[in-house]
This record gives sequence, structure tokens and C-alpha cells, in this order.
Amino acid sequence: MSGGKTSVELKSDREVIITRDFAAPARLVWEAMSKPEYVRRWYGLKILDCTVCEIDHRVGGKWRFVLRAPDGNEHAFSGEYREIDAQRRVVYTENYEPLGPGHEIVVTATFEERDGYTRLTSHLLYKSQADRDGHLQSGMEAGANESHDRLGELLGTLT
Repeated sequence: MSGGKTSVELKSDREVIITRDFAAPARLVWEAMSKPEYVRRWYGLKILDCTVCEIDHRVGGKWRFVLRAPDGNEHAFSGEYREIDAQRRVVYTENYEPLGPGHEIVVTATFEERDGYTRLTSHLLYKSQADRDGHLQSGMEAGANESHDRLGELLGTLT
């Protein structure tokens, strides 16, 4: 259960804003995004298997997810938590590991609860316009929609 589709807005040459409303309290959205047992169930496309889901959810803590495609190819993502204000805001880095260092994204995610819904807003800041455009061209918008659909379905089982 979610409150609609994911919105992707190009804010500047180096910024993207992703927004989605979920029919769940901020507490549950926060838990679903910070606990490995939940993240494994919604992160990535449905055809991908989340084989690694490591989360050290504290400032300075690291996270790493590995998704395996049906053909055996793996896609690894990792980063570090910079700020955590439980159920309200989290700032972390994200790197698609095959790109190597120097292409990390800084993500600021906010959780705004209102009238039984939580608006998740993710502000992505890229190192360059080329990195932003490459991410968009990789299918990021469709992937975010599918992941958020899956997150909404999971939240429906937790409420």
C-alpha cells in the first residue's frame, strides 16, 4: 500500500529529488529502510536477488547491498552514514561499486508524517552532471518506482 507513484524531479545539473508517499507512519518507513531483514524484501527490482544486505545504522557506519541478476551478474552498492535523526532524516553516501571511487552520491532522505501517510523525500547530490545523467540513463526512475512499490507492499504487511 502506498500513496501513489514515485516522483523524480531534476533540481539542478547535479541534483535529483525523489518523492513518494507511503500509507504508513514514519516509524515503520524508517524501520523498513534501516533493518536488513526488511531492506532485503524491497530493495531493487523484483527480478534481482539481494544476496548481501549489511547495515551498520549509525553515524560513520557503513552499508552495502549486492543484487544478483538472473544471469548471475552482480550489482553492488555501498556507502556511509553521515547524519541520522531517527524517523526524520538520514544523510548517507551511495556508490555504485563498478564505477569505482569518485562517483559517490550524497543522499539526504527526510520522512514527513501527515494524515496517516509518510512522505519520503530523497535529495541526491552528484559530483557532476555526467554522473547525474548516467544514473538517470541507467533506468534509475523505473527502478526507484519498482523499489518503492515493493516497499509500499512490505509496509502494508507491517501496519
